[in-house]
Amino acid sequence: MSSDRMKNLKVENPLTGTLYAAPRRRRFRGRYLLIFLLLAAAGFAAYGKLREPGWNSLWQKIFVQRSPGPVAITPPKKTAPSPPVAADPFVLRQVTVHSGDSLESLARRLKIGGKSLDVLSTTSPFDSIREKDELFLISNRANGQPVRLFYLRTGGGAYAFLNNGSGWECETSKNEVTAHGVFSGNFYHSCAVCGLPGPVIAKLADIFSGEVDVASDCKKGDSFSVFFQRYPVPSIGAKRSLLLAANMNVSGKVYQAIGFELPDGSWHYFDENGASLRRQFLKSPVEDTVFLQENGGPVIKIFRPRFEIMYIVPTGAGVCSIGDGVVSAVHRAGRRFSVEVRHRGGYLSWYGNLSALSRGLGRGTPVQRAMTIGTAGRDGSGKAYFDFRFFRNGKPLNFETAEFAPLSSIPKEKMPEFLEARAVCTAALGPPTVAESKSEISAGKK
Repeated sequence: MSSDRMKNLKVENPLTGTLYAAPRRRRFRGRYLLIFLLLAAAGFAAYGKLREPGWNSLWQKIFVQRSPGPVAITPPKKTAPSPPVAADPFVLRQVTVHSGDSLESLARRLKIGGKSLDVLSTTSPFDSIREKDELFLISNRANGQPVRLFYLRTGGGAYAFLNNGSGWECETSKNEVTAHGVFSGNFYHSCAVCGLPGPVIAKLADIFSGEVDVASDCKKGDSFSVFFQRYPVPSIGAKRSLLLAANMNVSGKVYQAIGFELPDGSWHYFDENGASLRRQFLKSPVEDTVFLQENGGPVIKIFRPRFEIMYIVPTGAGVCSIGDGVVSAVHRAGRRFSVEVRHRGGYLSWYGNLSALSRGLGRGTPVQRAMTIGTAGRDGSGKAYFDFRFFRNGKPLNFETAEFAPLSSIPKEKMPEFLEARAVCTAALGPPTVAESKSEISAGKK
């Protein structure tokens, strides 16, 4: 109905005038209702066409899928089985000499024979086999052929033999040494008493610094074995030592390190699975000079609430950063300092009760792993100590039980070579030693 007609909807009286007229609001109501009905009709028409199969490919697919007819099931395609994981190409077999054993009986137990026995029978130490001596045979898993043979004497002495195809060739040399020792309270003295040079002792502590806190975790009776090489340096007229492999038995748990040269020429240490022993953080914030000195005092850890650790250390002991980072805060309370260091991954380490800070250390100073940041303070009785806390994303974290992923691992193309080196080093080290009354040293060649 048009607006003109709406305007004409009125009742008039000639005497009194207009009696009724449609209001302006009502004039437009009919027009809006008509528009709404037209739109609704168009919508229903479009909806009906969309519901028809074949109108749209998408709707057609949905219609077919929902129809109650039989559906053909396509059998799954057969996939090739995944290749098996490569096994260790070398087999390590160990035998112990018992009373009444002979070279022939040992050879049968090791499954070796032929002309190789003639060579071994005329070679020391097989001319005097003793009880509790141990033999390690490395064989190729693919063809079962022996590769190397190691003979470890209980009273000292280690001998290595290489299978050259026609027999065994003795490789023994005094340039490569295997040392076995037992901790007796002082880390440095325990290593030095079995013949380890100072640089090798320092390297041993550094290798396991991400796994073992040698300052306090190593207890009396824990043991270690170290396989290292001495090589001459003509320029200085002396010999230097290279640590090839080591293992430590700490509270019944064995940690192993195998030295290996990477493709870039660098020398690193890995566990038995090829994972690097280097971790993001040290296992202890105590400076290594504390336990690398012959007269170094003991380190005691006392655990406090909320995962705080108090380290009681010798007077003047240094405190080091457990990892690379940046000093985020330095606080002072009287004569004592506390330092916060932020690390990657949302980690933060806190060091309290420091009597002095390293020169130039302040907020924003970058620090490196094992870098000395201060000195432990003393209490009223003269005992030196410092507090340590560890956080992640602002929440306290138990640093003793926290585990951190290795920073690298052996490249896949180098894994066969590493496995061969591991077999040689494992045989040279012998089985993990247990607590003994004294330490011993033996010479041998891989």
